[in-house]
Amino acid sequence: MSRARRRGRADLALALAAGLGGAALALTGATEVADDAVYDRALALMPAPAAGSVMVVAIDDPSFREIGRGWPWPRAEHAALVETLRAGGARAIGLDIIFTDPSDPQQDTALAAALGPDVVLAADREAEATPHGLVVRAVDPMPMLLATGATAAQIGLPVDPDGAIRRLPTDPAALTLRMSGTEPPPGARIRFAPGIVPQVSWYQARRAGDFLPPGIFRDRIVLVGMDLRSSPLTAAETFRTPLTARGDGLMPGVEIHAQALRSLLARDWIVPVPVLAPALLALLLGAVAALALAGRSAAETAAATAGLTLLPAGLAAVLLASGAWLPPVAPMLAALAGGVGRAGLDLTRERRDRAEITRIFGQYLAPDVVRRLAEAPEAVKLGGERRVITVMFCDLRGFTTLSERLTNDPETLVSVLNRALTVIGDAVLAHRGMIDKFIGDCVMGIWNAPADDPDHARHAIAAARDAVAGIAALSAALEAEGLPVRLACGAGINTGEATVGNLGSEKRFDYTAVGDVVNVAARLETLTKDLGTPILIAEATAAHAPGEPLVEREAVEIRGRSARLRVFTPA
Repeated sequence: MSRARRRGRADLALALAAGLGGAALALTGATEVADDAVYDRALALMPAPAAGSVMVVAIDDPSFREIGRGWPWPRAEHAALVETLRAGGARAIGLDIIFTDPSDPQQDTALAAALGPDVVLAADREAEATPHGLVVRAVDPMPMLLATGATAAQIGLPVDPDGAIRRLPTDPAALTLRMSGTEPPPGARIRFAPGIVPQVSWYQARRAGDFLPPGIFRDRIVLVGMDLRSSPLTAAETFRTPLTARGDGLMPGVEIHAQALRSLLARDWIVPVPVLAPALLALLLGAVAALALAGRSAAETAAATAGLTLLPAGLAAVLLASGAWLPPVAPMLAALAGGVGRAGLDLTRERRDRAEITRIFGQYLAPDVVRRLAEAPEAVKLGGERRVITVMFCDLRGFTTLSERLTNDPETLVSVLNRALTVIGDAVLAHRGMIDKFIGDCVMGIWNAPADDPDHARHAIAAARDAVAGIAALSAALEAEGLPVRLACGAGINTGEATVGNLGSEKRFDYTAVGDVVNVAARLETLTKDLGTPILIAEATAAHAPGEPLVEREAVEIRGRSARLRVFTPA
């Protein structure tokens, strides 16, 4: 399998893992609690809607002080409150108080007489553990209180997994649905907002003429209930809501009913989008982060990942303002997973490419050139490319004679060859060239590949000079060591366009160059013997090394070419 195909499969696997993982989180509801926490904070930042016509009469601490007695209060007091509210023009009255057990007959009669069709009484259901299992028991108001037209409604509210109340009830018998006459969409949420439900104390409402402005109850729906937030005795009457995120503490049930009733009357609720929407968004963002960020720099990947991760939150805020809720956590996690996975995959590939470059070029390039290539792997197109290079073939002279004389001493022969090739190879590396290959007693070097080298022609000429001088010095050293041979070398240099890259089979390949420029350089190396000069430089190389001290020789014939080739030697 080719490298490109392997990388494509890895990219696709990452995209599917990030996208499908995020979609699965959305579809299974695994991020519901986290989404609700984001929802609470977002809703708390939304501008408050209009107050509406709902009002709360709170049974609070000031009222207990005014009444001067503990709970329960005489039911005649509640009857008097109902009559006061009705006389003040209240459109409907909801008593968030359960009158399930009889009290003093006169008190019960007084309350029953005050009630009518404009009053809704609280009812509830209690779950009780018995030896036979959980039994749900109805907690309804006394039948005599319903005789004059009052109705009973359920005060239970749906509680989310984190213990907070956010949703409107779905039970048709719920107090808020009964009093509003409105049926919300499935899953609709209360648009909570601080300060949008006016509230007065029970004792103030009871004596409205003394404490409240005229007409305060006119055309209002009034809910009466407990608001003792600081009392541990009524802890069961307070609940978490989205406003808890503002630091407002727990909210009494009567205020939650009032907020819900206001949402219903104004049809101002918040509807979650279908669960497929966040799942599809997660799939899209995970795939985009994994695929679109391929090959980016670390800074670009980090910035783009941050943007994609925050995108669902911004979209959720926009939709929330228009009455819809898009759970953003799963899409955010998908985008983050895709971006982080992309960065990790790119980092792994970069390290692998650096190791591959070091492995491929470590033996053929100067260490500083290998380091620069490893730091910028994109500078090497491992699949092959066309580029202008300079090629040098440098062949050892006199080695054949030495081989004949040392037929019975192969160790010395190999030692001499290695020393000679080291001299030529070091000359190539010292001048930023790459040792392409060793061909018997010949060295092929190339410049301007794989790393860019603007002075490739000049560097190749300098390497040829050093190689010739180095072999001459080695020959003198060998004579001094008692070896009866004289060594020299001949170098042919040419410049032109070639195909360079990893050439070979899938399992074994080398970084090399092919093309006419290589063939001509090899021919020039052979011609150095005929012209009696150690270095022959092609016209193209001379053109790429302006100012280099060169001497033109007679034009030469190159096998396979019709025109003669101008050649030069170093001055």
